[in-house]
Amino acid sequence: MTATGVPGLLNGHIDYTITITNKGPSTLSSATVTATLPIPMTATSSDCTTGAGNVTCAVGPLASGASVTRSIRVPVGLLTIGIPYTVTATRTASAPVDLNPNNDSASRSCTVVSSLIILCH
Repeated sequence: MTATGVPGLLNGHIDYTITITNKGPSTLSSATVTATLPIPMTATSSDCTTGAGNVTCAVGPLASGASVTRSIRVPVGLLTIGIPYTVTATRTASAPVDLNPNNDSASRSCTVVSSLIILCH
């Protein structure tokens, strides 16, 4: 997962990219990855479903060793300056079942100093 701050006087935002990799050994039939958003964060996405407090991304099929990315855009506003924007993405379902759930989530944080200064790590 990566996070990139995109400063803007009126339309600053943070772009989160989630990379889903099938580490095998079997082909992934389907999976769901859910990104949890802190309140009052909202998001838009062209390839995932957005809802109150989360974004749900469907994946599949995906061959062993293959990867796919999903993107989330989070607007920043004046009322959220100084609030950490931490998004955590977690595999919430898959077929077949993942035998190694220890590598099924990632988080990235950004802090909005102003709409022109967005620090991500």
